[in-house]
Order: sequence, then C-alpha cells, then structure tokens
Amino acid sequence: MDIRVSPTIPGSNRSHLSADIALQIASWTWCVLLAIPFVGFIFVVWHLMDREIADVNESIGLRWFVASMVYMMIGPPMAFFIRSRFFRGYWSGRIISPKNYLLGQITVWASLEFGGMLGLAGCIASGKLLPNLIPALLAFMFFLPLSPNGHAMTRPLTNEHDPGDYEDPR
Repeated sequence: MDIRVSPTIPGSNRSHLSADIALQIASWTWCVLLAIPFVGFIFVVWHLMDREIADVNESIGLRWFVASMVYMMIGPPMAFFIRSRFFRGYWSGRIISPKNYLLGQITVWASLEFGGMLGLAGCIASGKLLPNLIPALLAFMFFLPLSPNGHAMTRPLTNEHDPGDYEDPR
C-alpha cells in the first residue's frame, strides 16, 4: 500500500498525513470492517448447520447474550466519547487533523466491530443463532451509517450557533 504524506516542515522531522490520504485510509478501513462481520456470519451459519440439536447450550447462550448487550451499552458510547476528544476542535468551529479524524473514526468502528463479533462468537458458543445474533445485528446496524465523509477535516464551521452551518461528524 502506497501511503503518501505531505512534505515535512523545515526543521521538523514529522510528516503530516493529507486529508485525501486519510479519507482513502478511512474508506478502505470501513470497507474491510464492513466485510468482516459478513464473512463471520457466513462462517457461523455454516458452522451451525452441521451441529446436532443436542449441542445447544441454553445457559451459555443467555449469559453470552447478556454480556454482549452490556458491552453494547457501554463500549460504543464510550468510543463515541473518546472520538469527541479527538474531534474537539470541530466543536469550536475548526477543522481537525487527518490523524485525529482517523483515530476518532477507527475508535468507534472498532468498538462496534468488537461488539458484533462478540455476538457472533456467542452464536458459536451456544450452538444457535438467537438470541446472540441480536447484538451482532445491532452493531452492524449502527456501523453502516458511519461511512467516512471527511467533512470534519475539510469544512470548518462558520458559526457553531447556526444550525444551517452545523453538521455532526459521522
């Protein structure tokens, strides 16, 4: 993968990531993270097709479901809070750096991805799809609309008190 960076500032040994490259990295990351639960779901269905009814473990399935739902209530909201720290400049009308954009978005995506994969792992552990498929579908449903658009890196807010100028970063 060829990652281009903008030229360094004279007297500095740090290179800066451009907004275009950061958006490309974010788009590819989002697409890969979108494909992982799809392949995981196919694997789970394939794995469960060969199981006998006697292999179903109700108690593990219910405990795993509760643990997955507790994670979904705590993990992604915490990730959104962490992202708000990376996007702090955007709330005051400034653009954010491409590095902070990537770190903030990947934090949220990874937390949702982990929640979805936790639910799919519960399907394998319990030997049946439901109820552990519910947290996986919930994570997937929240992940889908969070595709990268890069607005927080490229469009500063002109007046944070005017709702016509304000747009929540996705």
